[in-house]
Amino acid sequence: MKISLSLLFILTLASPIKAETLIFKADRWCPFNCEPTSSQSKEMGYIIEVAKIVFERKGHNIDYQVDTWSHSIESVRSGKATAIVATTMPDAPDFIYPTKSMGSNKECFYVKKKDPWEFLKIENLKNRKLGIVESYAYSAELMSYLLEHPDQTVKSKGETPLMMNLDNMKQNKIDTIIENPFVFNYTTESKKIRDQYEEAGCTNGDPLYIGFSPKNPRSKEFAKILADGIEDLRKDGTLDKIITKYSLKDWSP
Repeated sequence: MKISLSLLFILTLASPIKAETLIFKADRWCPFNCEPTSSQSKEMGYIIEVAKIVFERKGHNIDYQVDTWSHSIESVRSGKATAIVATTMPDAPDFIYPTKSMGSNKECFYVKKKDPWEFLKIENLKNRKLGIVESYAYSAELMSYLLEHPDQTVKSKGETPLMMNLDNMKQNKIDTIIENPFVFNYTTESKKIRDQYEEAGCTNGDPLYIGFSPKNPRSKEFAKILADGIEDLRKDGTLDKIITKYSLKDWSP
């Protein structure tokens, strides 16, 4: 039996949007994004938990993969991966971003316990040996200082750059670690070494996002799905339940 062109057109419009497996990449940055193969959802990180719920409700799957930060950016920029997790816009200004953020990032400065140094302004960084992460984009003023004083920095890389920075501090290669406070506290508390360090000050925060590939033709669609989905989870209480497990509060109530 032949089907008319008009009927085919109607069936095409009525067919569901094609489901995809979205590849998300990043280095480990708990509690934002943690272990991809964990049997316990908490250990995946709250951004991954939220994204999985949002996209699975739309019929998509998430394949979250851990890689170095620089490789993650390259994979997403080239279109080999769908999105990068827990990024700020300066990290990849050419990526496609949702209208809703997934957290807040600020840079805090960590020193060994009993180190009297404090960060109050950028000039305080003079004579400090700073542990930073390769390819990370820091706030504008801090980034400018780091670029002007490369002799003061030691760059960590790999899938767990904070652990490398902690090891560098232990070996006295650095005396200050620049890190997100949620990440630093989560990691050092899980290792039972939080009492060995003190927070010496922080910069102002920037929004965190899932950034989608500029090469993927569906990126704008995915960004809208995520933004709408975050609001849905916020309204029905699911978002609060997820972030409460990580001892966090809603960054944008």
